[in-house]
Amino acid sequence: LWGKEPLESNPDGFFGHAIIDIMKRGTRIISIDPRVNWLSTRADYHLRLRPGTDAALAMAMLNVIIEEDLYDHDFVEVWTYGFDRLAERVREMPPEKAAEICRLKVEDIYAAARMYAKAKPAGILWGLAIDHQTNGVQVGQCLISLMAITGNIDVPGGQILASVDAGVA
Repeated sequence: LWGKEPLESNPDGFFGHAIIDIMKRGTRIISIDPRVNWLSTRADYHLRLRPGTDAALAMAMLNVIIEEDLYDHDFVEVWTYGFDRLAERVREMPPEKAAEICRLKVEDIYAAARMYAKAKPAGILWGLAIDHQTNGVQVGQCLISLMAITGNIDVPGGQILASVDAGVA
């Protein structure tokens, strides 16, 4: 849950109850949010980053996953473009640097990145806290990169891509 609190702000009309249902079935949570809320108190990791530093954290997580070879090689080979350039770019944001920028414990960045990378399947739910930042587009690109390099795009339990019927505008 990245800057999202689905129990209070879920647009599906069910008030976010689905998150509780999947938690009952064993779903583990990483909460990335400066605020403490009901879900963050039940998360495996609650990364209370400094507001507006999400891109640094996401780049550091990409760095860990790539440097520790935790990414999905098959998915990256078949479905991505520019992985080498991404790997080069995220080397500029090691977890130690991001920890200082985000005011987080460096070991928590490593642990959360490893947990996400090893979870199969995994999904990232991001909220308006990302969209309303001045660098929200860049954060979104990093989050989509996290989804892609871990092979969690268009898989059940991961990031499902909705298809639009050709007859619907």
